[in-house]
Amino acid sequence: MRVNVNHPSFISFLDSVTKNILSNVNIENYFSLVPEKKLRLHYMVFRLLKNSVKTRAKLSDTELKSFLVVLCKKNEESENYEFAGILKDISNNFDAINDFTKPTKRKIIKTTKKDTNNNA
Repeated sequence: MRVNVNHPSFISFLDSVTKNILSNVNIENYFSLVPEKKLRLHYMVFRLLKNSVKTRAKLSDTELKSFLVVLCKKNEESENYEFAGILKDISNNFDAINDFTKPTKRKIIKTTKKDTNNNA
């Protein structure tokens, strides 16, 4: 999918996604957090990002990764460095975080019932 990243409606969409995420997550002192808390924050931000994008577009994993990179660059331009750092870390670990957010499929085991009454 080709998108003009400088189109006003796309920039407005990026702003709304950013505002939605930042209104739900506290990212203060991100760079001083311990790695475990960073991973939790990555997961929460990624889930919010997927839900925010889902309202307007259906993106594949590669398109979502590209969207993540564009969102990161726009936040760097607007000097929102902590959020841009979170997005950059998510894009670096995209496959692991994306696999973690996908629902797991349940295995169904079918059993057959044998006739236990031997009436001879």
